[in-house]
Amino acid sequence: MVALLIVYRSSMTSDLEEMMRKSGIDHYTVIENAMGKGETGSVVGSFFYPGRNSIIFTVLPDTQIDQAMTAMKAFHAERLQNTQGRPIPFKLFSFPCREVI
Repeated sequence: MVALLIVYRSSMTSDLEEMMRKSGIDHYTVIENAMGKGETGSVVGSFFYPGRNSIIFTVLPDTQIDQAMTAMKAFHAERLQNTQGRPIPFKLFSFPCREVI
């Protein structure tokens, strides 16, 4: 199994969930109002930094990971086209995992 951790601007939630549904990802956890600082700046949900981030965590069987990665990369590339190459608030991390209980 492979775990995916997606950190993204909360305004992308509905588009991201739709893409995940279409690619067969139907089990996941959404953590809203994630704060921090990264490549695209600070996200603290304040007056001066009004953006909000969210995190999606999902675990996929090995047989589903290639389709999911292809869909995630296409999702990212589509949004990157609209920014003239500037970074977008979307990061995808993967790591092996195993179910213990």
